[in-house]
Order: sequence, then C-alpha cells, then structure tokens
Amino acid sequence: MYKILVVDDEPNVSIGIRDFLLASELPLTSVETALNGFEAVDYLRMDHFDLVLTDIQMGRMSGIELMETIYMEQPNLPVVVISAHEKFDFAKKSLRLGARDYLVKPVDEDELLRVVRGVLVEKQEIGKRSLERSIEEQHQHSSDSARRREILMELVTERGLSKEEHNELAAELGGELRGPYFGVISVRLDFSHGGFSQREVLYRDRKLLKFAALNIFEESLSEWDGLTMNGFGNELIGIIQLGEEDAAGQNQSLQSQLHLVGQFVAVNFKQYLNMDATIGMSSLQADATLLPKQMEEAHLSAEWKKLHPEQQVFYYGDVAAQDSLNMVEWMERVEECVQLLRGGDNEQLAPCIRDVVRHLEKLGHTDELVNSYFGMLAYRIYGLLIEIGHGNGTSLRRFDPDVYFRDLPSASKIERLASYIEAAARSLGDLARERDRSLLAKITGFIQNHYRNPALKIQDIAGEVHFSSAYLRYLFKRETNRSVWDYVTELRIEEAKYLLATTDKKRYEIANEVGYESPEHFSRMFKRYAGVSPADYRKGAGGI
Repeated sequence: MYKILVVDDEPNVSIGIRDFLLASELPLTSVETALNGFEAVDYLRMDHFDLVLTDIQMGRMSGIELMETIYMEQPNLPVVVISAHEKFDFAKKSLRLGARDYLVKPVDEDELLRVVRGVLVEKQEIGKRSLERSIEEQHQHSSDSARRREILMELVTERGLSKEEHNELAAELGGELRGPYFGVISVRLDFSHGGFSQREVLYRDRKLLKFAALNIFEESLSEWDGLTMNGFGNELIGIIQLGEEDAAGQNQSLQSQLHLVGQFVAVNFKQYLNMDATIGMSSLQADATLLPKQMEEAHLSAEWKKLHPEQQVFYYGDVAAQDSLNMVEWMERVEECVQLLRGGDNEQLAPCIRDVVRHLEKLGHTDELVNSYFGMLAYRIYGLLIEIGHGNGTSLRRFDPDVYFRDLPSASKIERLASYIEAAARSLGDLARERDRSLLAKITGFIQNHYRNPALKIQDIAGEVHFSSAYLRYLFKRETNRSVWDYVTELRIEEAKYLLATTDKKRYEIANEVGYESPEHFSRMFKRYAGVSPADYRKGAGGI
C-alpha cells in the first residue's frame, strides 16, 4: 500500500486529484494534500511518502524549489510535475531536475492514472528485486540502484579481486561490461561557479547540479557503451568500452579517440550546464581486471590540472611521458594523507605516514628536490590546521614548518616528520571537537532566530555554518540525538503553546507568527506534537 502527497495552491485541483486517486483501484492507504511547498516539506519530514505530485507555479515556494528540497533530503522520492505550462523547454527543465513525468493541466484522468501506476509499479518492482536478490532483475531495473553503483565501484577500486570474484561481479551487471577494450574516466566537477548565471554554486544546489551532470555524463558516453556512477564529493566516474573494430589501428589513433571522448564530455558540461570540469583519462586496456589500475591512472591524470590549470582534459599516456610524473604521484599521496587527517581516521593514518616517509627516503635526489617534496606535505598539513582552527584563538605557531623543522638537514626533517604528523592529528582532533561544539551553538542560535520563517530550509542553516546539508544533519543528530527539523518544530510548537496560554491571538495569527502558512496546517502539526488541538490546549492551559 502506498501514500501519495499532492501539492497545489488551488484546493479544488489538489482535492479533485486526491478524490480521484482514492476512488481508483490503485493500492493506496492515503492521499494527503498540501497548499504550498512549505506544507509539503513539513509532511515529507513527518511521514513516509511513495510519490509526490506537484504544481510548478505556486506562491512563495515554486514546484522547482520544492523539487530541489526533496532531492537534497530524499533523493530517491519520485516526483511527477503537474502544470499549466505546455512549453517543451519547461517540461524538459522539470525532467532534467529529476521529475519522473510531466502532466499538463487540465489533467486527463486516464493519463494521470497511467503515470501514477507506472511510478508505483516501479517502486514495487524495486522492492521485489531487493527481497528476491534476482541478478537478472537487478540488471533490468538497476540504472539508479545502489547495488549497481556498488558493483561498479568494486570493479574500479578493488585491486585484490580474484578472477572469479571479478567475473561474478561482472555477471551481476548482466552483460553491461562487454569490452573488449576498457578505459576509465575521472571527472572533477568545478562547483565554484555554474549555471548560465555563472554565480557561485551554493551547497543547497550542488546535489541537484551533480544529478544533472551525471545525466549529461551518461548521455555523453553512450556512443562508447559508457557505464557511469557518482564518485565521492565532486567526482563522477565512467567506464568506456571499445569494440575490436573501434580499437583497431595504431596507438596514436587510440590516444586520439580517448582525447576525443574527454573533450566531448568537457564540451557537453559547458554547453548544457555552463560548468567547468577536469577530465582525467586512463590508458586503454583489453583486460577488465585492470580497471582498478586504470582508475588510479585516471585520478593521476586529473591531478595534472594542478600543474596545468589552463587545460581541462588529461590523458594518462601524456602524463606518464612527463619527467614530473613523480611529483604528481607525490601530490596524490599528500592529498590522501591530508584527507585522513581531516576525517580523523587515525587507523589508516599510520600506514600513510610510513608510506610518505619511505617515499621521501627513496627519492635519492638532491636536497633541493627532497625539500620541495617535504615542503608540499608539511605546509599542506599546516594549512589544514589553520583552516580547522581558524577563529578559535588557539596559537598554531608551533606547527609552522619553519619553526618545527628550523635549521634541520633533509635527513633529520624526514626523521621528525612522523612525530609532526602525529602531533598535528591530535591537535586536529581537539580543534574539530571544539569546532563542532561551536558550530552546534551557531546552528541552534541561527534556528532560534529564524524558526518563525516558513521558508526556512536545511540549505539555509547549512549555509550559515558553511557545511554541507548532509554533514549538518549528521552533526546535529550526533550532538543532540534528534533531527534538525524535530528541533525546529519543537521551537514552533513551544512558542505556539506560550501564545495560546498568554494571549488572545487568533489561530491564524499564531500560525503565521510561529512559521506556518495556513492555520489548518498549524493545527495538524500542533496536534501531532502536543497531542491536543490548539483550542483544547488553550482551554486546558487556562489561557485567555
């Protein structure tokens, strides 16, 4: 049985759709209606829904803004757009943002039933596949499934797979991994600016923009039987496949083909999203078990951007031919070490320290080169300490490499490097804990000052502390054992209780004052949290 939410600022439309769906043969437990995006967001935070039907043109929060909020908080929740707009471009924009379908008002009942049934059947099939763990069905319907991404990630990252394990994973893809020649692409999206306004991409927009970029990436690689997936952070990962006929010829022609793929992807990101991206291309191999090695090649190629910021596409064959390859590898090691420090992963940090020390000891070049490598790591760590500790008043001068390693020869610097990194890790842990406490105070303070705003969104709160919405939710839950929106709602309801008990304000006045757009929605929320209606609470509290 399913639950549907209908969002439209015309009550006769939303109620009409609700009544029609409930009277149909669809297996529905309930159909809720919301008069605007703010009410819809409250419903979605309180209950589980299987489908949202939303108008596009609504006051205060448009359907597009509602979709952005949904895909930030519940990316797997399907949305169908209903609008009076018939223009193809408008429909295309809605679909690009992730809408499953687009219906034009006045809605044809048969078409509405077809679309809703299709989405619900798809959800049912996904649930059935999960229970049955059917490899064939996973292949048929797994384009957006977590399992498919998991398989692809294992294929490109797990170096220790046996041939048998590799074949088992490839079989789960149901023939998608064909080859016989394979290449890997690492795409680093530039979120500093994007969109045709070329404004800074805010945290609240990044997930949506990355979703659109993945669609563009998949379309761009279709000619090369591309397999695409989301990587971590701002990365997209792709596997391209060439047949015997495509790969026939000299190495130079193969290299030209790979350059063509990279340039084509970069141009499409610019053309359709006005977004810059760094493209790292691996070599081409006739053995799918080498995909993890090719993934490393693609990452290494993308790192070349740091040395050649004016370029966008980097092919491993070009990078490997350069004398400064060792420097690029070292930059990769430095970044790995810094990310472990940033994440507080001390278990993995120890082998990383041993690795960088061994690498410096084996350089065997001049002191000038050793100092150059050493300085990149030490000053990167010092910069991380300053970044995390910024504004807390703690002196970090002792971690300045000029102070810590003053007047030491190269060999002695390397000997002291491990203790420097370990001390930095301890200090970073203390700074991070202090920062989280300070952030929590800042978060709760911001919420207390803005909870009366019905348009308050998780992205607004995250923007205040300059963190992602996901990290904000994690931090708040970890520190308070409740969700951000439970806290917001509690503040609203407690303020409403106070106003009900101490003033003679009308229900609609109190609703508006504590952050609800309609008195009916306020009453539903109040009863859900307080257990009684606002009127009954006022009577019981002896209010005016």
